[in-house]
Amino acid sequence: MEWFMKLPTTQKWIYDHLFNEENVAIMPYAPYAYRILKKLMSILEAAMKDPEEDEISDDLANCFAEMLARKSKNEIDSIQEKRPVTYTAPVLDVDPPTVTILEAPNLLASNGDTGNRTWDAALFLATYLFTDGRHFVQDKSILELGAGLGFVSVFCGKHLDARHVLLTDASEAILNSAKQNAELNGVDNIVQTSILEWGTRDFDLVSQNEGEAVSYDLILGADM
Repeated sequence: MEWFMKLPTTQKWIYDHLFNEENVAIMPYAPYAYRILKKLMSILEAAMKDPEEDEISDDLANCFAEMLARKSKNEIDSIQEKRPVTYTAPVLDVDPPTVTILEAPNLLASNGDTGNRTWDAALFLATYLFTDGRHFVQDKSILELGAGLGFVSVFCGKHLDARHVLLTDASEAILNSAKQNAELNGVDNIVQTSILEWGTRDFDLVSQNEGEAVSYDLILGADM
């Protein structure tokens, strides 16, 4: 079997009938094709006994290299892609509160920023406020520091009857996503966003709705 697989004519047939996009009318599903070619490459490598006489065809080798590069890029894109994640509060209610956040749950950090996903500290803080700390938030004006994608701020506006929430972060890109999340959960009339980079004074506590200075009753920060 090995001697047959390493023949140049066999390798050419495999490439032309399975992996050559110019000859194959309907190419197989890319991840499946990658797995098949990866297995074939391991078989061919095992069959190569004489490095001077035996070699894997350039067509198959180049095809595998292209598939490997494409696979790596797709995996990176998949990790960075934001998708809706719905969180449900761990409470024994018939209709427990939920918040849906557009996030990249598999992305730990990007460009030095860790705000592309919801972290456990935010979930714990929201759970505490819902079960034991509702009175801190209800009908209050809230300022959240380092809010990231806005889970806590959205939760306060959606389920804890906050009067007004200002969601702050140092990243404009993250804040744009947080604004989307407020809209997604129907609290964009309560939750506003503003850039705040710690250590600078370029910030004023101003309501974007009224254009007037706001006095905040509670400052929140999760995993700071």
